[in-house]
Amino acid sequence: MEWEIRILGPVELRGNRQADSLGSAKERLVLAALALDAGRPVSVETLIHRLWDDTPPAQPRASLHAYVARIRRRLRALGVGERLVQLAHTYSLDIPAERVDCHRFQDLVTRARTLSDGGDDRQALRTLRDAGALWRGEPLAGLPGLWAAHTRALLADRKLSAQLVRTAVELRNGHFAELVPDLSALLAEHPTDELIAGRLMTATYGCGRQADALRVYDGVRRRLREDLGADPGEQLARLQALILDGAPVQALLPRPESAVAAPRTLPGHAELVGRAQELATIVHNATSDARPSVIALQTVSGMAGVGKTLIALHAARRLAAAFPDGAVHLDLRAHAPGLEPLSTEAALTALLRAFGVPASALPPDRDGLVDLWRGLLANRRAVVVLDDTTGPEQLRPLLPGASPSLIIVTSRRRLTGLPGIRSLQLDVLPPQDAVALFRAVAGEERTRRTNEVADIVRLAGYLPLAVELAAGRLASRPAWTTAHLLRRLTHGQGRLKEIRDGDRGEIARAFDVSYRTLDPKEQMIFRFLGLRFGPDIDAYAVAALAGLPVPAAEDILEALLDAHLIREPSPERYALHDLLGEYARALTMSEDPDTARDQAIHQLIDFYVQASETADRMIYPRRLRPARPTAPAPRPLPPWDGPAAARRWLLAERAGLLAAERHCRATGRPREAALLARALASFLDEEGYSADARRAHAAAVRHWDTAGERRTAVHARIDLANALSHRGRYEEALDVLQQARDGAEATGDTAAGAEALHRLGVLHWNLGRLAEARTFQLRTLRLRLDSGDTWQIGRARNNLGITHLYMGKFAEAQEYFDAALADFRRSADMREYAHVLNNLSDLHIQLGDRESARRLLQKALDISNETGIPSEAAIAQVNLANTMNSPEELRAMLDLYTDSLSVFRRLGDRRSASDTLRAMGAALHTAGRFAEAAVRQRQALDLARSVGAAHEEAQALHGLGLAEHRLGRQSSAAAHIERAIEVADHAGAAHEAARARESLAEVRGYESFSRTGRP
Repeated sequence: MEWEIRILGPVELRGNRQADSLGSAKERLVLAALALDAGRPVSVETLIHRLWDDTPPAQPRASLHAYVARIRRRLRALGVGERLVQLAHTYSLDIPAERVDCHRFQDLVTRARTLSDGGDDRQALRTLRDAGALWRGEPLAGLPGLWAAHTRALLADRKLSAQLVRTAVELRNGHFAELVPDLSALLAEHPTDELIAGRLMTATYGCGRQADALRVYDGVRRRLREDLGADPGEQLARLQALILDGAPVQALLPRPESAVAAPRTLPGHAELVGRAQELATIVHNATSDARPSVIALQTVSGMAGVGKTLIALHAARRLAAAFPDGAVHLDLRAHAPGLEPLSTEAALTALLRAFGVPASALPPDRDGLVDLWRGLLANRRAVVVLDDTTGPEQLRPLLPGASPSLIIVTSRRRLTGLPGIRSLQLDVLPPQDAVALFRAVAGEERTRRTNEVADIVRLAGYLPLAVELAAGRLASRPAWTTAHLLRRLTHGQGRLKEIRDGDRGEIARAFDVSYRTLDPKEQMIFRFLGLRFGPDIDAYAVAALAGLPVPAAEDILEALLDAHLIREPSPERYALHDLLGEYARALTMSEDPDTARDQAIHQLIDFYVQASETADRMIYPRRLRPARPTAPAPRPLPPWDGPAAARRWLLAERAGLLAAERHCRATGRPREAALLARALASFLDEEGYSADARRAHAAAVRHWDTAGERRTAVHARIDLANALSHRGRYEEALDVLQQARDGAEATGDTAAGAEALHRLGVLHWNLGRLAEARTFQLRTLRLRLDSGDTWQIGRARNNLGITHLYMGKFAEAQEYFDAALADFRRSADMREYAHVLNNLSDLHIQLGDRESARRLLQKALDISNETGIPSEAAIAQVNLANTMNSPEELRAMLDLYTDSLSVFRRLGDRRSASDTLRAMGAALHTAGRFAEAAVRQRQALDLARSVGAAHEEAQALHGLGLAEHRLGRQSSAAAHIERAIEVADHAGAAHEAARARESLAEVRGYESFSRTGRP
């Protein structure tokens, strides 16, 4: 079906031979704003600006959404489907550009220019007439606002450019008389346009009206002097002289564009290594039908040396055939050491001179230069590289109006506020491309040690300039090897000093130019970012570091982003490239006094302590804590809306928080280190960072002992024992917990004493000492019942249920689990409720009721996925796999086991990893894959023994023996099952011991049959 969007006149949607002028002016504005960028996403912010300029209503997004919904309905009614697409914070019209009359117009004009350059003037004129017929009046007629006015002016410039193309073709074909009225009207609209004046002089002279042609010249000369204080340019003066001399009209005719000399001023440059996708993007943008008139090249990091100029020059050369009227490069010198950036006048003069405009013909003022530059490019297809601009203010006067030319811009700053701009953001090179670049510069012969080269380019941060400088150093030192260069980078003066060459100096010099463009507060924040503890940081921590209000810190971070001195790897998290981080540290060490640095670090640590404690109380409100008065926060904290947001902050800041704790230990601030350890204890436990936790809690115990804070030391010992337990160091944990229990009794801390008993019960269960575990857990339950704390009572009952389950006392286990579920339901703790569901599913599996187990586990898994705690979801997945049937569901079972195993390995949870490997082996055994089953059971056995987990050891021995039995290794099978019985008996795991005895009888019966031929 034929349909189109028309904006070259009143805005309307046309289809089925009928025009829909839409309901309101704002609705027409939205359609026009999207149609002008047909096929490309337009941000919500841009659309709001186009609709309301700088004065939007109270709820602009809601109003915009309403207009979009109406346009969608109209498009559907037209029968064209879902063409208005909404993605993340953007809208786009998913239509071919030719469905919009202004894009079709531009395509026809480009086609006509190509036809004319190829000598087919007749077809070129027909095509231009078709283009002109698309105009129905003033573009966007009746629509208010600055954007609409700007777009009207832009489209009018394009129409004028097309008219000038048509008049040139008509003149070459002798259509003089027909052109005089049109050109007279155009000159009346543009009385100082020398190109139009020249065309009118040629047309009137071609009609035999020499005097009228000279009168046109005199009128333009008078108007130029009155309005601009200038004389006509060389080209118009040449036409006047030809007319005065009575030259043949052919001497005055405009030449085809292809006949104009094309300047080629692109400088020499290195070969491009990598960047194939980025280069293809530029070429595609430049040659696609919907191409805007400006393509801006900018970078994500935007840092010096990322390769902006090189890719721009390669793109310009690649596009030379598509832009035959010239390829020009201009360095705007935003970051040229020791030089001021080019002024607008200097830049325009350089560009005009590059295109052959004589110095005598240059206007003396900026506006005249702008007009001449835009007129010069109006009908030319040239590519112009504007390199290293300071920003939109410098760039805006250098952009042509309606022109088929291509402008490629490079900048260290983000470019915004320019019409039709497309951004290509360059990051550092991928590692393999960085290696290729290093070898291209240093030579293949000297770079054969791939691992050393990989380390060198990693230390160079994969930054192209740094990689080139490092490779250049190697190439210029014949005695050096890659190993020697690597040693210098890691043990010498530091990377910033070592990455240099004789001509360009150190890499730091390139960074210094960007840094010096910042204002003093921006410079201070940048330097202090070198003091941060983690790889990235948020605005609240930056505000604390610098002692600034949060809004001020946010504004400065935005400025640093614009300058591409920092990057935003995730929303509202800020980071520095490795080399820029080292540069910032070097700056703060040289420019800031020790007292300023110490104060900044002190402020950041205080913020971390307060924020961590607040997050801990929000996520774990029932956690046992020593009594400590809560002081008001010295700095504003992030406004978390609940436990999930607080957990996300801890996850994001984890590396920085742990580094801050280590820094405090190493620099004589043990109290702050101990406070951080305590605040992070539950988080580190759940996320599996038990190695970091063990070191932090051990130091905390030492500090609280030294400080004489005995109650707090008891709590620190409980935290330390928990971390040791997660590391599988159960015996050490037992000693520490006994110390904690004794300390609790000595200080009268009954809550801490009950928690120590609770943990002792868990530890004995981990060690397979089920009778002892049951004793501790019963004592704990009595204490919890005395306290009346329903939540703590539920914890004790859940543990007793697990112990009775492993002892094979299923009825008692069921009673404890049911009671625990009721406790946690009353306490409104769904996480602990999910833990009990997990354990209860185990009981149902043991009883052979797999369907009930599966229903329970699905509920537990849904809850665990909501909490986002990886260990809990992984345990639920293992148990869910245990309810499935092998071999029918083996693939799904193995997927669940493998996914969970990777989580346990990452968390360092060897006991759960052992349990998962044993279950995986059992599934493989049932499927008849006995050799693989034996391998998994052996791995499970090794892990269980490494942590002293007796019950898991007995199960793995049993499973290994069964696999060996099916593989024909009867002697080994019997030995392993006998050992499984011994371990299970010692642990008090009666049910597991009974199962193993049944298996041993089967193995021995098979052995007897094999020897005698009868059972």
